[in-house]
Amino acid sequence: MMLTRCPGCSTAFRVTPEQLKARAGKVRCGHCSAVFNALEMLEDAPPAVEAVEAAAPPPEAAPPASVESAQAEPVVENSPPATTESAPGEVAANSESVDILLDDIGSNAEAPSSRGRLLAWSLAVLVVLGIFVVQAAYVFRAELAQAEPDLRPLLQEMCSVLECDIPLPRKADLVGIEASDLHPDPQQKPLLVLAATLKNRAPFAQEYPHLELTLTDVRDQPVLRKVLSPAEYLAQGTNVQEGFAANGDLMVILRLDASGVAASGYRLYLFYP
Repeated sequence: MMLTRCPGCSTAFRVTPEQLKARAGKVRCGHCSAVFNALEMLEDAPPAVEAVEAAAPPPEAAPPASVESAQAEPVVENSPPATTESAPGEVAANSESVDILLDDIGSNAEAPSSRGRLLAWSLAVLVVLGIFVVQAAYVFRAELAQAEPDLRPLLQEMCSVLECDIPLPRKADLVGIEASDLHPDPQQKPLLVLAATLKNRAPFAQEYPHLELTLTDVRDQPVLRKVLSPAEYLAQGTNVQEGFAANGDLMVILRLDASGVAASGYRLYLFYP
């Protein structure tokens, strides 16, 4: 047991090391309710009863009443008396007041602080999670729109804020040229007529591909190469934003001016830039 003193009302009482360790020495005075650090106000405990009796004058030199009066002074200060008859009750009361204080500090001071930290951490986690979801939706917006068509309106709203677009898929291996033919225009001899059928074998709409037409000579050497964008080979009025329909066919007919070019063959490719 150790002795500490309240700095507010100078009341002294005993505390145990376990009580001080529980809240880093913070206690509340059972007399004036002041909260203070008991470790900073520790005092030397009063001498044991044997020491007091040894220091007291012999019975024939001083009356017993004076001894009882000297021993009662610590009790006025609420410090533990030397006699074993009166000390236990007051020391127990002081110890109980310390226990109540420790519970009070734990529930009223540290619990709200812990709840506040937990709330702050929860909000921070939610913010980080939301940022991560938005970033993932932005990076994989085309894949999400393809896999979940119902999400496209939501993704479009996101892009209206972030100033982005949702590109259509570009799976070149799922788009092919079913047939093609290049021949002179019977009505206008300098012109060549390109007829080709494109096929989108994907179960979803795709971006229209670019076409590359290469005219070759008799030795199969390129003499003219032309790249055609969707806007150049699609029929007028076609909505490019809707894309190449899923499992759809597209007929392409183009007239090309090959004046001054001695072409005897051609090669036709499609690709995504």
